[in-house]
Amino acid sequence: RGAMDMDKALQALQALYSSPDNATKKQADEWLTKFQQTPAAWQVADAVLSRQDLPVQFRFFAAQTMRTKVQFDFYELPADQYANLRDSLLNRIDAFRAPDAQPIHTMLAIAVADLAIQMDAAWPNAVQLLFERFGKNQDSYATLLEILRMLPEETMNYKLMTDTVKRDSSRERLQQAAPQVVHFLLMLQCPNVQARKKVLECFLSWVQFTNLQAADMSQNPLIPECFRNVTEGTELSETATDIIVEVLRMSSLDLQFFQPVIKVVLSLLPPLRDKFEARLAQGVEQALESDADGLLQICRIFVETGECLVPLIMEQSRNEEVLSILRVILQCTDLPSQEISSIPDGFWHRLAHEVCRHPETDAKIDQFQGIYVGLLSVIIRRSAMNASEDPFQAEPEDRQRMVYLAEDCLEILTPNSALEHVLKSLQEGQQQGILVQEAHFFCLSAVGARADVRSESVLWQLIQSLPPLISKPVDETTSAGIILHYTKKTAIELLGKLAAKWLKTRPDILRLALEMVSTLLCQPQQGLPAPALERVKQVQLSASAAFKDLCYAGKAHLHDLVPQLTQLYISTMTLPIRMHVYVVDGVGQVVAHLKSDDQFRQSLEQIVMPLVNGIASQREQPQVLSEILDRLTTIIRQIHVQEGSVKAVNVGTLISSGFWPVARQTLEWHPGDSKVVEKACRLLKHSMRCTPDLFKPLVPAVASTLVPAFQAHQHSSYLYSAEILANTYAADPEIIPVLTSLFHQLSTTALQVLMNARDKLEQITELVEDFYGMFERYLRYVPMIVLEAATLQPTMQLWLEVIFVQQKDAIDAVIAFIEAVFSLVAEGSQPSGRFADEKKVRHGQLLRPQALQVGPRLVVAIFKLIAQVPTRNVQEALPCVLEGIRGAFLQEFPGWLEEGLKTLPPSVASPAEQMKLGQQMVAGDTNSVYDAVQDVCYRCEQVALRDRGNQDSTTSKSGKGKR
Repeated sequence: RGAMDMDKALQALQALYSSPDNATKKQADEWLTKFQQTPAAWQVADAVLSRQDLPVQFRFFAAQTMRTKVQFDFYELPADQYANLRDSLLNRIDAFRAPDAQPIHTMLAIAVADLAIQMDAAWPNAVQLLFERFGKNQDSYATLLEILRMLPEETMNYKLMTDTVKRDSSRERLQQAAPQVVHFLLMLQCPNVQARKKVLECFLSWVQFTNLQAADMSQNPLIPECFRNVTEGTELSETATDIIVEVLRMSSLDLQFFQPVIKVVLSLLPPLRDKFEARLAQGVEQALESDADGLLQICRIFVETGECLVPLIMEQSRNEEVLSILRVILQCTDLPSQEISSIPDGFWHRLAHEVCRHPETDAKIDQFQGIYVGLLSVIIRRSAMNASEDPFQAEPEDRQRMVYLAEDCLEILTPNSALEHVLKSLQEGQQQGILVQEAHFFCLSAVGARADVRSESVLWQLIQSLPPLISKPVDETTSAGIILHYTKKTAIELLGKLAAKWLKTRPDILRLALEMVSTLLCQPQQGLPAPALERVKQVQLSASAAFKDLCYAGKAHLHDLVPQLTQLYISTMTLPIRMHVYVVDGVGQVVAHLKSDDQFRQSLEQIVMPLVNGIASQREQPQVLSEILDRLTTIIRQIHVQEGSVKAVNVGTLISSGFWPVARQTLEWHPGDSKVVEKACRLLKHSMRCTPDLFKPLVPAVASTLVPAFQAHQHSSYLYSAEILANTYAADPEIIPVLTSLFHQLSTTALQVLMNARDKLEQITELVEDFYGMFERYLRYVPMIVLEAATLQPTMQLWLEVIFVQQKDAIDAVIAFIEAVFSLVAEGSQPSGRFADEKKVRHGQLLRPQALQVGPRLVVAIFKLIAQVPTRNVQEALPCVLEGIRGAFLQEFPGWLEEGLKTLPPSVASPAEQMKLGQQMVAGDTNSVYDAVQDVCYRCEQVALRDRGNQDSTTSKSGKGKR
């Protein structure tokens, strides 16, 4: 049998690497991927590795197979075979030291490292044995270094399917071996750069994954060597940078303990700073062109030094050594390379947070103002557009980052101080052209809205200068004209941002701004070439958003302008809906705040009735109908009236005579159009919420419309409307019969559709979402309707299938209902007492038999789902589901859980590991359950990737692949 497997494997490898036919290659690759997962692969891989006459690709496949077998299938190997496998790997690996066999050498080193972890107590002296085997002959040093490098990495590599206890034991053994390993690395004399690189890479691995002693590290000659490599820009500079960064990260864990190391690092920084300044002295662009990698490395080191020394920086903010570090980090932030300039972002945020979270450090805040003023200047410079690019096509990538950095500056400088600095910078840079001006406008959008309104502020002069700027004509044929057009867009957005706090205090300026924005909204678009038309549309979109912001800010000052605003609202209906909705929103806000009842009624009718009256003429235009419904919904959402008031009566009348007929008609005309249905149901929801008491007489008619419409066309929006009705009228005994009939009829129809579509639920996720959403909402507000429904039990049985639906909203709704059910069952298990909710106890007791029936299979389904690797969202939710089931069925849960864990693939967890994970889920707190479920999810994900052949393709030429 072994010879037959060997022959088949060699034939497949021959086809994979030599066949001219792609289909044959693909077939061979698939066969080999599956073969790697069979027990026979152990023996075949070992035999192929022993054959010097076979091509190197064949032996790479064998090494890769051996690594994946140790990583995933170690459970297949009898314990009495462990030592044989170890000896075989150690005998094979040294034969692959040659450069052309390096990928095989690396793969076998990983396999040996993984085997040391998997064997655990069966190979307790792994490091010592490796030194005895490969440490006595210089020719074998490369092998020793490769395995030593992999040992710490693999101990922390959670793609290795091993027991937690084995991983912990390995970590302890490596910690004990660390001094011996470091001593060996220090004594090695390397004949060439590549050999030295292996030494440094091995040292990096042990620095990253073990805790080395501070005294030893401070005297370790490899640290100065790494700084020399970075300063001189050698081939080893990247690895050297990684080592320095890791040493700093390690030191940050305990500054007091690692003080000797920090002292050494600080003493080695000046040559790096000198190199950095010398490069920048050539000119920034020249520096980046000639040595971008060197600048990146220096930036990483200085930023990591800053991160490590934040407590020290706060204590010694006037120390020249500290200031010099901050200046280099600031210069890095100012480099026109996003890869480099983004590295310090986290440092600036952390420093600002640390300084400000201690009230007693107000004096310290003052000391950091200078550096953050410098950072604010950098933000303005980095926000500037490129003069050679069309900003409408490619807005600078850094801009959102700049907003976040500006927020950090506000923490230190205060919004008021930051505003004055930006305004001063704008005044000083006024002569530098439109690009600089636009960058300041952009920064003011982030800063100005947070600052306090001051009558004497220079910002008022700027605000008053914006309308004339925005009104300037634009020459679309020149790059300067395009930049001016974009600057107008930024100025409009700035006005919108300043409206709520600044412009609302100056109605005269607000009106001026509103007039200017209104003019832009009415700008004709006919005859413009396509690029210019697109730019006008972008500016108009910004203008419509600013219009809304201005109306919101001026809702108490613009009542006399309602006729003009209404006229603008009507005249701009030809704008795209995404723009016009902003206009509707703004005008609706002003109308909603009118004091006079008559003026409110008349104005509301003036903006509503054109839409209502236009419905009939658009009967055959579902897209237009959807947009009309959107506008009506936007209006009604603005209206907040006091129950029983004249305004409430007027709104109720408008809903009865306008909104409801419109919704009903559109549902009758287009019951099968999901978009129209969704918009109509949304309008009903907001109408209902606006005046629930006056909408109440319409509820029977609404219900009688929803049922036949849903029976004909199963759009989920109908179910959502039923949810809102329950939410609104659950406490009204007169409406309960309507809700009961509605729920029974809708749930019966929906359940039948879902049962018939069990094999294609992913195609009807919206229905899944709103079906379970309706059950959860009714269970919460009118539980007896659900508890008495014939559809309850089959709906719960369907959990076993809908739990596999991965669309976020759908699975969220399913999980919410599952949690609601088990939460009620848990309430029902509580002893009666003074603090018990008797209704919930009774409801839980009624639910318990049905939940008990489905519970065991649900737990099994959950673990089958985990094995299939659900989405991250589902992985995050499942711990709460399991906790809910545990809380409802404390006695039964351990048995259910045991059955669920048994369904996992054997590679995922050994019986011992399954027991440990099970104990966490049965007896652990919320955090323990979460950790255990996430561990299982991660393990299943790695096994699934391997099963699909995604860990490493058999054709991969790389050494490590995805480890």
